[in-house]
Amino acid sequence: MSKVTLSDDLNRYNSKALIRAKVKELFSEFSAKIFELANEAGTIDSKNFETRTGLSSNFYNEYCSQLKAFFESSTSTFMGKRSIKNMYLSYNGLNYVLTQQGLTEKAPITISTFSGVIPLKETVHDVEKACLKLRFQQQ
Repeated sequence: MSKVTLSDDLNRYNSKALIRAKVKELFSEFSAKIFELANEAGTIDSKNFETRTGLSSNFYNEYCSQLKAFFESSTSTFMGKRSIKNMYLSYNGLNYVLTQQGLTEKAPITISTFSGVIPLKETVHDVEKACLKLRFQQQ
């Protein structure tokens, strides 16, 4: 059973701006929940998130958007401005891969557990450090 709980009253947030603000405010909690679900299922996407949490898939989509933006902005100075299709992540000592299924910003995104060898040219982004950094920025 799930250890991390997100409040059911989140579903009352129905505008994109309110969802964006709530995900930013609860970024650590969303991280914990989404990576917990990825561990349980192997792969999580917006439909799986909605089914397993009862929350709107818009929260998952916004979380992934903010996560990608956070890490893309930190690497864009080194790699030039490009959209990343696969992004390797670390959370609680485990590795994951975030995969965008297409070229557009609206393309579906999955987060999967990853136990293979990460290519040498790839960076592993630490989600826990991102959560801490975002928390300090909010204070």
